[in-house]
Amino acid sequence: MNPFRVAIAVARKDLISEWRTRELVPALAQFVILALLIGNFGFQIDARTAPSIAPGVLWLALVFAGLVAFGRAFAAEREQASLEAMLMTPASPVAIFAGKAMAATLVLVICEAVLLPALTLFLGSPLSGDVVFAVLLATVGMAALGVLFAAIVARVRARELLLPLLTLPLWIPFVVVGGTAVQAAMGLPGNYQEAIGILLDFDILFVVLTSLAARYVLDE
Repeated sequence: MNPFRVAIAVARKDLISEWRTRELVPALAQFVILALLIGNFGFQIDARTAPSIAPGVLWLALVFAGLVAFGRAFAAEREQASLEAMLMTPASPVAIFAGKAMAATLVLVICEAVLLPALTLFLGSPLSGDVVFAVLLATVGMAALGVLFAAIVARVRARELLLPLLTLPLWIPFVVVGGTAVQAAMGLPGNYQEAIGILLDFDILFVVLTSLAARYVLDE
């Protein structure tokens, strides 16, 4: 069975399910708007301070939105007890994991499509292609880690507590380096090209490691 086709089929199934229920994306969109409103009224923001405050608000919203999005990655399989049935098919566990990660990533990207323009609207921060690229690059590695840990805690009763505890420490490099890239793209001191290179290295490292670990995690 072609692993690429399996991954696409799994991602398509999750996205169609989200399209029909419309539960996750509207909730995440409301969340990021509220986070921006809080940031707008919680800080003294003007044209001078916006580039230094906006990256922090951006990554704070992305981290919590990501926890919600990736925490729901295996929700349907957990509620319907269908993950075991998927693993009994000839499909590779790695392909199933890749499909779940692709779907969760696309959901978060949709939220970022709301977040980034809203960040400019509420905080007056500059929005450019460099900012978008840095955020998307960080999203790839964060998604790989988030979905892997979501699979690990899917059968655990305290999964809502364990997922942040496992995921957040490994997301710190993405937040730090991604924040540096966004700040540099917004005109603050920082080496944008170096930060992008580090993000790309992180993506390759964690995508490979999570793909190798997914076989054992899902089989358990």
